[in-house]
Amino acid sequence: MSKKTFYEILEVSENASPEVIEKAYKILVKKYHPDLQPPEEKKHAEDKMKEINEAYDILGDEGKKKKYDDELASEREQARREEELRRQASQQNVYGQNNQGYTGATYNNINNQSVHNPDFNYDIDRMKYEQKLRKEEEEQRRKMQDNLNKEYANAYNNYLRSLGYKVKENWTKEKTKDLLLVIAIFVVFIFLLWLFPPTRNWLINFYESNPIIRAFVNIVISIVTGIFRGIWNFITSIFS
Repeated sequence: MSKKTFYEILEVSENASPEVIEKAYKILVKKYHPDLQPPEEKKHAEDKMKEINEAYDILGDEGKKKKYDDELASEREQARREEELRRQASQQNVYGQNNQGYTGATYNNINNQSVHNPDFNYDIDRMKYEQKLRKEEEEQRRKMQDNLNKEYANAYNNYLRSLGYKVKENWTKEKTKDLLLVIAIFVVFIFLLWLFPPTRNWLINFYESNPIIRAFVNIVISIVTGIFRGIWNFITSIFS
């Protein structure tokens, strides 16, 4: 079994943000602190804490984390190459090519193998299928890890709230999408109201009788107008 990565020790995704890594570290420290364990679990907790502290010492520091990520990627690439060489050596044995290095095969050699070896195309198709499965599994694993990170962050924030702390939630892409959707729905709703004379007159009266609303609408109109004017100027400058 391969050695656990520091990310696995802290139980976070390799794409986890510094905030998530810090939260994971604090929760694991609280969970495995030797003073909070029964006597028979203290030794295991001490060993676990050493792993956790070592992992956070690297992942909690931006410079150390980047160096570790580079080393991890290099190790994985080396392992991938070794696995590829083993697979190629295995294919050499299957096709009776023990006296030739498959790694030096040219495109023409591959074409010749596909002609003289009926099973060659089958193996290539199988490899492509397996690669597709691995990509799908990796994508599924990434999505699951992202969901776990979100649930983990929510649970940690709820725990802090239960202790009386005020937790400031980070602004996410999902919240941005939700905000834009609400604004779009509001704009469409106002546009539909504007199409009918009775509601149009009501909107005009409401706009004229409320200085705050009038100022807000004027600001929004100037911003939108400025954006469209900038886009139009950019387009005309391209074709001028």
